[in-house]
Amino acid sequence: KGAVVIVPSTEMQNNFGKYLDLCRKEQIIITRNGRKRALLVHWPHDTREEVREPEVAYAAEPGDADSPAAAGGASRDQEAHGSAGGTANRVSYREFLELTENSERRYELIDGVVYMLAPPVFRHQKTLGLLHLLLVDFIGNSDTCTPVLAPFDIRLVREPVRRKREPDEDDLNVVQPDLVVICDYRKDLNEKDQYWGVPDLAIEILSPSSRSKDSIKKVDLYMESGIKECWVVDPVNRAVTVHAFQDFELVESRTALDGRPVESVCFPGLMVQVERVFGEERIENGVN
Repeated sequence: KGAVVIVPSTEMQNNFGKYLDLCRKEQIIITRNGRKRALLVHWPHDTREEVREPEVAYAAEPGDADSPAAAGGASRDQEAHGSAGGTANRVSYREFLELTENSERRYELIDGVVYMLAPPVFRHQKTLGLLHLLLVDFIGNSDTCTPVLAPFDIRLVREPVRRKREPDEDDLNVVQPDLVVICDYRKDLNEKDQYWGVPDLAIEILSPSSRSKDSIKKVDLYMESGIKECWVVDPVNRAVTVHAFQDFELVESRTALDGRPVESVCFPGLMVQVERVFGEERIENGVN
């Protein structure tokens, strides 16, 4: 089996037939509250034989019992997503395209691992809208730069790969930052109007169960792919961290909290108070 795809339990319940078919080709790991709970695998025997068991088997991970006190419930399940890694289980770029081309879901491919993106919630989208308006106001009618909202595929190759050899399509990472600013972009649009360049600025808005991926894994990818700056926006703590990169290394990192301005390194003059990023409404109980 080539790919190992992790699916939240809520998604599995709602689309069980789809994953019954998919498990013939891929291994399916089922998560709940961000933790791996079960493995869905195809039953290898002839389906015509007379058995009472279904065509698939579930193997729960030991010591991973459900906890009724776990916060988040079904909505948190949908935000817990990803897939297992390892060289043997890397998903190729072509496999990723086959997985996503007929799917209404959104996916990312990072270092050969597929992540299914949960539907965004209200707080996330409100913050995204405010950030987009702020960037539009700053950039104005510029012919060279423009802010672009997700869903918008960004294809990146890590610089360490380029230093070793000529990269191929399986070295591609495909991500969907919540918001990007791309400059001098016309040269990077292909005949299908797809963007194949490297953004100048990428913005990630954190969700409770995607914090690690968005604040660590994707920031590292952006640094090694030539993006100049990344903002990590935390609606729960009302904080914005600005990471500035140069020559594929981190050169500056600073965090702005309530009452302080967020200031860009890449775009001189781009400065905004944290309150304008999140609005006046505060989040209760850490839910966004």
